[in-house]
Amino acid sequence: MDRKITLGLLLALIFAHIVLAASFAAETPYRTAGILLGQRGPDGGPDREQDIGAPDERQHVNYISYLAEGKGFPVFNPADPNLYESYQSHQPPAFYVLSTAWSKALGLSDLTTQDAGLKLRALNVVIGSITVAGVFFLLFWGFESEGIALVGTAFAALLPMFAALSGAVSNDPLLFCLITWVLALLTLATKQGWTWKLAIGVGVLTGLALLTKTTALSLLPIILLALLLKSSKKPSLAMIGASAALALMLVAPWWARNQNLYHDPLAIQAFSNAFKGSAQKETIIKNAILLPQPDANGELTYWKDWVGWWTARSFFGAFGYMDIWLNERGTSGTGPNSPNALYRLLLAATFLCAVGWAASTRQSDFKQKLPSHILNGTFFLVVLLLFIRFNNQYFQAQARYLLPAIGAISGAFAIGIFELFKRRTYVALGVVIFVLGGIDAYALSRLPSEFQKRTGEMIPSAMRNPEPQRTIGFRVASMDGLPSSSSERPRQG
Repeated sequence: MDRKITLGLLLALIFAHIVLAASFAAETPYRTAGILLGQRGPDGGPDREQDIGAPDERQHVNYISYLAEGKGFPVFNPADPNLYESYQSHQPPAFYVLSTAWSKALGLSDLTTQDAGLKLRALNVVIGSITVAGVFFLLFWGFESEGIALVGTAFAALLPMFAALSGAVSNDPLLFCLITWVLALLTLATKQGWTWKLAIGVGVLTGLALLTKTTALSLLPIILLALLLKSSKKPSLAMIGASAALALMLVAPWWARNQNLYHDPLAIQAFSNAFKGSAQKETIIKNAILLPQPDANGELTYWKDWVGWWTARSFFGAFGYMDIWLNERGTSGTGPNSPNALYRLLLAATFLCAVGWAASTRQSDFKQKLPSHILNGTFFLVVLLLFIRFNNQYFQAQARYLLPAIGAISGAFAIGIFELFKRRTYVALGVVIFVLGGIDAYALSRLPSEFQKRTGEMIPSAMRNPEPQRTIGFRVASMDGLPSSSSERPRQG
């Protein structure tokens, strides 16, 4: 392809992501109370919440406000009676420091207003666009194909759930961005050889990622793998030492603070103490799946119909607190006859992409691209194993936990689509833009009415101005509309 055309298409995809993320930000309520129609409260009626917009956004903004008011970094207290407002206080500080600087640069004083919320969300719109660029270079450097890189970039840029996350106040987009660029630099190093610039870049970005979210620890085995893979120029011990030292210099002060406060550099135990009231796998199997009587296949049902089905659908789009779905009903349905035609079509398309990816392994250039397949595939596997481990104790079937691997996921889809359409770049690119762009338009057209059902005049008068349930995250949805017998709640994390 002509490089000017490639650059133009890349910029167009980045711009499209900015428009989509800003659109999701504009359509999602900010710090707004309401009800969750697909989830049940203790009284068996719709769950009532203080915030039904973007997950955890209220608590992330509270952290930013705390810093903006000059109070320093908050100290996480699992016994805090107001834990609902402060349960993000254990998070590393990078995103919150950046957001505080952003809010001050924009002259924001009261972060609770709708206008301030939109301006705060704009930061992640920018960060999301940088991630999209990172996906392009990860795939271009790894697979040496402008076609695969553009198709994968289009997939990431237009994926509804990824765009919605870029339009909310959260530390996730910064984590996705930093991880994607670390993977891109590792890929470049394995292809072209290690240099001091690459070693320093990997060290700095890894340190910042660790300073953004503990999930960034998933990078460490991939960095080690990249050092072991064949390369035209191996890194020297000095390069490795400098890279590791830079990462540690950035994150060590925070870890030392946590050790002093919580006797744990990662604050994992304090976080776990706050998680004790969250919905557990055992509770879901006992009180939700196995109604009305015990089922010998409860374990399988949990992983297939709850974790698998919820995660697969939320990968493409589940908005608000996992309450607005892209199906005919708009709320979750877990039964085999539930109306989920669009999700089923998307999952069928995903299977076809997997077939296309498998076909690509027979191509003559597969061996040349094998190091990139190994890096991307291994990183996705690490993230997936962490996700499975988490859900083996807590029910947290949210695909956003897999999106740190957005570059690897987009690459796999891109290769599959590229092969299905016989490596015709414009056809493959057009299909991705048409399908995902159409779903984006459909989702954005539904969000206003769906959120109005949960916040506006369509709420029955008895449910307006509710006394919210002071609990964390999204409630375990009932199965096929029946109230869940569990009063425990999974949180977002």
